[in-house]
Amino acid sequence: MREKTLALLRDLTQAHGVTGYEDEVRRVFRKNVSGEIVTDRLGSIYVRRQGTDAAPIIMLAGHLDEVGYVVQSITSEGYIKLAALGGIWSHTVLGNRLRIKTSESQQVIGIVASKAIHYTTEPERATVIPTEDMFVDVGAKSIEEAQQKYGIRVGQPIVFDSNFINPGNGDIVIAKALDNRVGVGVAIEIANALLEIKHPNTVYCGANSQEEIHGRGATTAANLIKPDVGLVLEGIPADDFPGSSVESRQGAMGAGVQIRILDGSAIMNHKLNQFLIEIAESLKIPYQVTVRRRGGTDASLINLNNMGVPVAVLGIPVRYTHTANSMIDTNDYFYCRDLLVEVIKQLDDSAYRQFIAY
Repeated sequence: MREKTLALLRDLTQAHGVTGYEDEVRRVFRKNVSGEIVTDRLGSIYVRRQGTDAAPIIMLAGHLDEVGYVVQSITSEGYIKLAALGGIWSHTVLGNRLRIKTSESQQVIGIVASKAIHYTTEPERATVIPTEDMFVDVGAKSIEEAQQKYGIRVGQPIVFDSNFINPGNGDIVIAKALDNRVGVGVAIEIANALLEIKHPNTVYCGANSQEEIHGRGATTAANLIKPDVGLVLEGIPADDFPGSSVESRQGAMGAGVQIRILDGSAIMNHKLNQFLIEIAESLKIPYQVTVRRRGGTDASLINLNNMGVPVAVLGIPVRYTHTANSMIDTNDYFYCRDLLVEVIKQLDDSAYRQFIAY
C-alpha cells in the first residue's frame, strides 16, 4: 500500500498542472479511478460513489492546480518574461529550473536567471526582484529562435522543474506541487477504498480546478454536485520552521492531520469538526487543531453553495509550499486518509442533520 501511494504521489506531483492548465493532472486522476466520472465546465473532476443511502451527499474535494507561470512575452534577445499564476514569493525563485509546456508532448527547460553577483551592487543584493523583472533563459539567441526552434509562444503554461524524491526510502517526500496533489491523492485513494466499504451516503471524490486563483473551480463544482457536506483536502503550510515557537505550532509536519477551525476566508462547521475529532480520538489517529488568521481554501466557496453547506478542512502539513521543492511526512497523509474512511462510514443522514440544526 505504501509503495502504491508513493507511485501515485510521484505521478501527481510530476504532472504539469498550473492553474487553468490542469489536463495532465486530470489524466492521472482518470487513470487511477473507475466508475462514474463527472466534470464541470472549468475542469473540476469527480468520481461518484453510491452508498446504501442517497443522502447525505458528501463532496470530498482536493484541488488540481499548482502555482506557476505563463509566458508573458519573449524579448528580442530570446528571453522569456513571466506572469505568475498563484502566490509565489519571488525571493524563492531565482536560479530554479522551469518547464515550459510548448505542446501536449513537448516541454522546454529554462533557468530563472539574473545578473551574476559579481555585477550587482549592494543595494541590488538586498532587494527582492519582482516577477516582472525576472527572465527565463532557454538558450535562445533571438525571439525567432525561441519561437521557431523551441516552439515557445505567449500564454504557454510553466511549472517548476523539480524531481520527486523519497530520501532514504523513509517517510519524507520532497516534490513540487504537494499543495495540493496530496489532496488529490487522498481523494483517489478514498474513491478506491469505497468500492469495498459499506457507507450510508453518496460521496463525490475528486478535485477542483483553479483553486490558486480565487477558488474558481470550487464554485462551479459545488453547483454541479450540490453537496450536503463539504470535506476539503489541502496541503497546508507547515509552521514548524526555525524561529516559530513550539506553542504557536498548529501544523507541524509528522504530528497528524490538521483540522481547521477557521481561517481568513471561512468559519468551519464546529459540529462537523467535533464529529471529526471524536472519530480521530476513538481511532487514536494523531490530529492538530488550528486557527489561522489569514489564508483560505475551497471551503469558503463550497460553504456558500445553495443555502449553506457545512464544511471542514483536513490538512496535510507541507513545508516550503508554493516553492520549487516542498516536503511532507507521509504519515500525515495516511492519518488523513484513514480518518476519512471512518468518517464516511459514520456520516449518515442523522449525523448530517445535527450539523445543520440551529
